[in-house]
Amino acid sequence: MVTKPSKSEETYAKILEAATVQFLLNGYAQTTTREIAKALKITQPAIYHHFGDKETLFVEVIKRVGNQVMTDMMAILDQTYPQPVDQLVALTEVIITRHPRDVFSLIHGSFDALSPQHQQELGMVFGRNYVMPIAQFFSQEVVPLREGIDSKMASSFFITSLSPLFSDFHALNGTTTMHERIQQLLDLILYGLLNR
Repeated sequence: MVTKPSKSEETYAKILEAATVQFLLNGYAQTTTREIAKALKITQPAIYHHFGDKETLFVEVIKRVGNQVMTDMMAILDQTYPQPVDQLVALTEVIITRHPRDVFSLIHGSFDALSPQHQQELGMVFGRNYVMPIAQFFSQEVVPLREGIDSKMASSFFITSLSPLFSDFHALNGTTTMHERIQQLLDLILYGLLNR
């Protein structure tokens, strides 16, 4: 027998969904609980009843999205690709699909407004759900890293280098698909600008 979610559980889920859209599009500072409440046609106190405050709601959103990202990336890591870079492209597509704006800036850009506890929680989410799967790719040694660069360092650098993908401003030409833009950026990240 399947039990139907209670009204409270439904409201919780709707708040989380609406907050996800707002926070991912606008970031922490530019999103208000008033906007979220308005989108749902509920009161701000209803949001605070379920989440306590804006910080807690934001952390829950990032945890939820981060878990989705990690699940999707781990599925990609379980697959075999003809070329290793194709797997890295697929991993990058997961991040781009889940985040309409730069994930690194979204998470770390919120730190000044968050309590130390929430900063620590988000740092752990970022490390576990974003850095770790990409580091796992680099630890496979299918793309040899330079001496002195470990897989975690490569992963962190890689994620912070994805910002051009979140804006059309950096598109090399207006006719490329997102997949092609990812391939172009990965080529630059992995092989640089200079012909050696």
